Amino acid sequence: MDISNTLLDNSENLKMVDTLRKCIKDTDINIIRIATGYWDIPGMALLKDELKEYLDREGTVLKLLIGKDPYVYANMVKEPKYATKHYPDGFIRTNIDELADNLLDEYKDTLNLLLDHCKGDNPKFQIHIYKKDEDDNGQFMHSKCYIFTSSDARNKPTCAIVGSSNFTKKGLEGNAELNYVETNTYVILQSPEPDIKGHKTWFEEKWSQSDDWTKEFLEQVLLTSKPVQIMEEEKTNMEKEPTQEPLTPYELYIKLLHYNFGDMIDVDTTKVISNYLPKEYSPLEYQLDAVKQCFSTMKAHGGFMLADVVGLGKTIVGTLVIKYFLNYPDEGRERNVLIVTPPAIRSAWEDTIREFDKESDNVISPYIDFITTGSIGNLVDDPDADEDEENGDFEDELTYKNYGLIIIDESHKFRNSDTDMYRSLDNLIAQIGGNTGLYPYVGLLSATPQNNTPNDLKNQIYLFERNHQYCTLDKVDGRNLEAFFSRIMRQFTSLRHEASEISAKERKTQDDIDRQKEIDNEFGILSSEIRDHVLCDILVRRTRTDIKKYYEEDMTRQHLVFPEISGPHALKYKMDKWLVNLFNTTMDIIVPSDEYKETSDRYLSYYRYRAIEFLADEEMRKKYAGRGARDAEAVSAQLARIMQMLLVKRLESSFTAFKESLHNLQKYTENMIRMWENNTIFICPGINVNEELDEEAKTLKRGHKVTLEECVKDIREKIRKLDEKGKNEKKQNAEYTRDDFAPEYINLLKSDNKYIKWLCEQWAMNSEDPKFDAFKENLKPVLFNPNTNRPQKLVIFSEAIDTVDSLTRACENKGFSTLAITAANRKDMESKIRENFDANYRGEWKNDYQIIITTEVLAEGINLHRANCILNYDTPWNSTRLMQRIGRVNRIGSQEPVVYVYNFMPSAEGDLQIQLVEKAHIKLQSFHTLFGEDSKIFTEKEIVSHYDLQKMTDGEESPYEKYLYELKTYRDNHPERFEFIINEENDLEMAVTTDDGCSYFVVRTPRMRGLFVMVDNEGKGHVISGMDMYSRFKCLEYESRTDLPADWEARKKTAVRTVGQHLNKITGYQSKSKAASTARGTLIELDKIVTKKETKTTLEIAMRLVRGGNIDIIRTINTIGAEVFSAEQKLFVLEESDIEEIINKRLDNIVSELGNRNGGTPTVYIGLSK
Repeated sequence: MDISNTLLDNSENLKMVDTLRKCIKDTDINIIRIATGYWDIPGMALLKDELKEYLDREGTVLKLLIGKDPYVYANMVKEPKYATKHYPDGFIRTNIDELADNLLDEYKDTLNLLLDHCKGDNPKFQIHIYKKDEDDNGQFMHSKCYIFTSSDARNKPTCAIVGSSNFTKKGLEGNAELNYVETNTYVILQSPEPDIKGHKTWFEEKWSQSDDWTKEFLEQVLLTSKPVQIMEEEKTNMEKEPTQEPLTPYELYIKLLHYNFGDMIDVDTTKVISNYLPKEYSPLEYQLDAVKQCFSTMKAHGGFMLADVVGLGKTIVGTLVIKYFLNYPDEGRERNVLIVTPPAIRSAWEDTIREFDKESDNVISPYIDFITTGSIGNLVDDPDADEDEENGDFEDELTYKNYGLIIIDESHKFRNSDTDMYRSLDNLIAQIGGNTGLYPYVGLLSATPQNNTPNDLKNQIYLFERNHQYCTLDKVDGRNLEAFFSRIMRQFTSLRHEASEISAKERKTQDDIDRQKEIDNEFGILSSEIRDHVLCDILVRRTRTDIKKYYEEDMTRQHLVFPEISGPHALKYKMDKWLVNLFNTTMDIIVPSDEYKETSDRYLSYYRYRAIEFLADEEMRKKYAGRGARDAEAVSAQLARIMQMLLVKRLESSFTAFKESLHNLQKYTENMIRMWENNTIFICPGINVNEELDEEAKTLKRGHKVTLEECVKDIREKIRKLDEKGKNEKKQNAEYTRDDFAPEYINLLKSDNKYIKWLCEQWAMNSEDPKFDAFKENLKPVLFNPNTNRPQKLVIFSEAIDTVDSLTRACENKGFSTLAITAANRKDMESKIRENFDANYRGEWKNDYQIIITTEVLAEGINLHRANCILNYDTPWNSTRLMQRIGRVNRIGSQEPVVYVYNFMPSAEGDLQIQLVEKAHIKLQSFHTLFGEDSKIFTEKEIVSHYDLQKMTDGEESPYEKYLYELKTYRDNHPERFEFIINEENDLEMAVTTDDGCSYFVVRTPRMRGLFVMVDNEGKGHVISGMDMYSRFKCLEYESRTDLPADWEARKKTAVRTVGQHLNKITGYQSKSKAASTARGTLIELDKIVTKKETKTTLEIAMRLVRGGNIDIIRTINTIGAEVFSAEQKLFVLEESDIEEIINKRLDNIVSELGNRNGGTPTVYIGLSK
């Protein structure tokens, strides 16, 4: 026996399991004595091969003495899973039964070993339960001892191991265990003396004080356990069933599909989920499939992205996911759910949840909290700013709670990681992960997750992929998500810049046109790369094309119809030469291009909204800094940009709205000049200063002449009240004097005011609004044409409230009953909206209103599909907004077979006028592009040549849907053979005769589901996407097997090596941030201080996670570093125990969960050679 006296700490060369294997294998050993506080099958399975060989030998015996480890026992009795607290049978029975959920072959072998050797009058595997001490008193025993001897012990090698390891999987493999090996035969066999006792003597004393439990264990625990019953059923079935033919190549392809999509077609899960639906809800198969896919995806990756096209019922799918999670929560994740939703959609969620709870015994509403996304309206004194959600924060404070699941509806609002709203949610997720060791699952719901750039996707995915540089997405090179998106964004930005330059040209050459086509193709390649490497694993998407093609029976059974889209139909209006020139000049002034700025200083800079930028004292400016690295200059620039954007929207919307906005901007700018001249300047984010300075309105309200001085007093009083209520802690609401500002600020204000005044004068000379006139002309003959608009209802969208008001008056003057909806009245009018326009409304339908006119506030979360005509009075800014708007009337339950879409577009007579119109709209397009908007639908030509609205609304076929359909079809047509295929685990490598010359493999590790690898005809390995794998792997149903190629084993090794290189690839981009560098330095210093092995192990794993780019670990370590090392500068120094307590408290939970997420040796699971 080649074993020496030593400590065993489970380090690389001192593993407990390895030592036990050596001892058991020694053929001189024929008696094994094991005393343990607890015992489990997974622990014994680690030694099953050695124990089988040992017990099969003649004359061997194993004595197992089970005590009652007080620490293990105390932990177990807290667990509700133990049906009885009777020890040990109630506990061991439960642990054995739990194996049935994942009955591995090694567990079956171990159970068979026990069945073979626990039977008979003199069993070779004997089990005793320790219950008494020498005084016959019952007590705990948590001693651990492993003794190996022979019948002729004095002349044969012996070994004994004493320490902390129970005979369990955790006990034998745990890093926290410590044991001592004794090989001195004299010590082990020492006869008892007053002050000396040997290992064997100690064990036999305890054995004599114990009860024989072998027969009871065999008959009452083992034979009646679930795993043994399953094994008996399998044995019976194998005897009954005829021998199945080996798999064909096509059936191996079916097994490949099931391996990846099996969760999504599981019949039992479908029944469970469909039973959650309220009676009045139809169980739509595509929705149930989506729930299964969402749940499977979030189990694998921590989250999912549900991107069904608008109108397919994402709220229902989301509610089913919530209910499924609450009924089957993960161990460690709390049964608490947070739903993040825009204000306009919250009521729809609440109504859906209320309907799910109405007749259910298992209600979910008590476990659900809501937080709604807010707005920025007060910052820029404009109610329409409520629509610009991307710059806002939550309406209420996002407080900490241990959520197990967070559902984010309209998740594209979290596409920008620099917003306060994003940071608040990101910090909450980090807190939960840090405190519990498990991040909450995150569900992202959006029909349009990418609005602007690939970074939109990245920022949303980062909410659940916390290790940015070593993510869970196997197909991302080196799993480095940050490096992947960084490269994609560089290419995307370069292509977009080049496309913008071509688009800005008034006359395009053939080379420009050809290059534009190449750029479109390169954009498509980038999109495919994102889809194949990232989205393929986390995106759940059903398009209408998918539903029509793959769920036809479902649609027929449920009488579902999706309307066709007619349009967009352009409603033309003509601008004369003078108006076109004014429009063009106005665009130059309110949104100047860089080229224009080089030749003219005649443009607006929106200095009214940039006051904080000109505060002379840096400390004053710091009060107004935003979160993160945004200083006062950045905040003021953002406010100016928002005002600029709103002004352009007004110009695009209607001339009436634009003139109103111009007058407001003039009044607000003059208010700032008046405050300057009065030497009393207010900056108050929490007070509407312009409203407070409206002397005329206050005079009418108060019945006496109100002066500027009285208005100033009013503002001071409001600041005082904010102070009293504790709502002005940063003193952002404050009064200043001229001396507090840079002196040039007043001149800049006056310059802006001069150009604003000039624009007001020019637009005052224009009484024409040709678009408004065209609207009135087309209202009855086109928009209410009885041949197309059979329901005689119309939905109109506009960007501006002033435009909504003008259109409402015009419609009412034409005799149409009209409902005007803005953010201000949406909630109060919701019942009227649903009664008159929602085809899914279950109450009494009403016809009080024919027309509904609204801003973007109704573009989400409401059904308007009793109407089938929609007018975009303003040119839609991007395809996202257009899709959301059309989705209000193009939904499940739409009453009409066709939805008609109308857009207004300008036109002019004569070549010069046409060029001027195009030039003005190119500037509009450049402005949209500047802010990252889609640039396709701003001229009539682009709409006609590039925009297929039906295709956009229905969506292209999802790339994986056809494979799901093929798998379900095979299952339904060949149910018995299908069961054999999915359960077959042998003979999964084969070849077919083709000219391909390549081999395809599924390579997996114990903790990774599998990567797809192609080994080409030159013997080179490549990780390939799922799409490539399924299309290349597929065989014809009649194809037969041939012999594997001669170099098959070499190809397998290449596939395994390729996966190993893929998983271990670390790019040079990793962890070069300053924060990561600081964290690494902190860990090095902490490692010098601490001495406990457990703490050092925690630090080692933390270092690995820092190198992997886990942002939450980096933040936590830097916080610990600040706390520990700043303490050295104080009057006392932290003791080592204090430092270890801090480390364990802050790091242990999250490190233990994340540190072992990946790993294991790659092996080939499925292989096909062509």
